[in-house]
Amino acid sequence: MTYGRDILILSIVFLGGSFATNLIGPILSIYINSSLGASMTEVGFVFSLMNGVAAVMQILGGFLSDRYGRKWFHVLGTLLAAFPPLMYALASNWLDLVPWVMLSGFSLGLYLPLRWAMVADASSPEKMALAYSWINISWLLGITVAPFVGGVIADYLGIRSPFFLCSVLILCVFPLTLVMRETKRQQVKADMEKNKEGLVSGWLFVVVVFSLINIVQGIGIGMTAPVIPIFIVSNFSVDYTFVGIWYAITFGVASIVVQIPAGKCSNRFDRRWVMFVTFLVSSPFFLLFFYSRNALELIVSMFVANAILSASWPAFQTLMMEATPSAKWGLVNGLSATTFWVGQMTGNVLSGIFWDDVGHWAPFCASAITMGISAILPLLLKETGAKVKNPK
Repeated sequence: MTYGRDILILSIVFLGGSFATNLIGPILSIYINSSLGASMTEVGFVFSLMNGVAAVMQILGGFLSDRYGRKWFHVLGTLLAAFPPLMYALASNWLDLVPWVMLSGFSLGLYLPLRWAMVADASSPEKMALAYSWINISWLLGITVAPFVGGVIADYLGIRSPFFLCSVLILCVFPLTLVMRETKRQQVKADMEKNKEGLVSGWLFVVVVFSLINIVQGIGIGMTAPVIPIFIVSNFSVDYTFVGIWYAITFGVASIVVQIPAGKCSNRFDRRWVMFVTFLVSSPFFLLFFYSRNALELIVSMFVANAILSASWPAFQTLMMEATPSAKWGLVNGLSATTFWVGQMTGNVLSGIFWDDVGHWAPFCASAITMGISAILPLLLKETGAKVKNPK
């Protein structure tokens, strides 16, 4: 059974939350570096601290939501998320950010895995891939528009202004979490049917494989995330508005346009091979970022890389849910998110070190290598899609 009301509310929550956080996402590393006087290594430390706290909380939050329900943990995490951006804006030194990035990581770790588990809770197996596609679109719409808006606000009202607006918008999203129903359901019968078909036997091995994918890709993405905005500003002499436009096009638009086709591919083809192809083909473009001779070349290479990579998302999430017991979805999503954040935290730390001590090319090269390595891992899994659609 598909709970249309819950999916609709979740779509709005994902849209509002992503819009709020992405007002500041593209300019956060620039703000810490240029306005608060942090070196690139210190910028990497700030990002890794937030990701480290999030990593711990995502496992705990997922486990607790499986036992006690998802709604009130989701409510608390969303409320707490409103305060760190406000305190970022009031900081006078990068060290002032330390307690607030930890609170940001805590809140993010509390609500993020629950939201993804709630999508699975509120979807039937046949509609799950498309449900994730629509949720991805809602999330990505915020990512597409917000960086441009944040860049314009930073240029005309000052770089601290988007942080104030971010807090306000999260507080506006908060009431929607209160009106959502509890989505966690007892699905013993569904899990028994899966076990009859052999879909969730050995589910711990499935979690290990997905965790390895997340760690490796998290390192790759974490290596470039803090340095790309600074690379753009220092090499192409652009303003904050351009940084916002760049982020909106290369990540938001690129990811949105592939979600519905990706959801259909996930239902039609072997999901393992969908992930293998998208991971492998996207990897060389991460190195091409550094060799872009102008802003247009950078936009094109990043657009292609992100479009191809994000086409794996419906297959990734659906296969992970189908291959694990529904009673463990909160924990599984928490472990998935945690391992990604652990990888990203590691990548964040290494990015500043590679940038400062090895060369500006080094984070991009390392990112391309790790993304290529991640393509091998899905082939260790067992396909589930055909069995779900054609039960014995």
